[in-house]
Amino acid sequence: MSRRVVVEVRKDLHQELRKTAVLNELKVYVLVNAILEDYLADEERLKLLLRRLKN
Repeated sequence: MSRRVVVEVRKDLHQELRKTAVLNELKVYVLVNAILEDYLADEERLKLLLRRLKN
């Protein structure tokens, strides 16, 4: 099941996501979903990110 969510993204990140999606013939939301899924599946990477954001 999908759910539509609006998030604020920095301009530079949005441009990079769009460029990557277009070059790989993907929709931006497909690319973002894949990135989020991979990142969330890696517990160690997620813990490091959360630690970095707290500092």
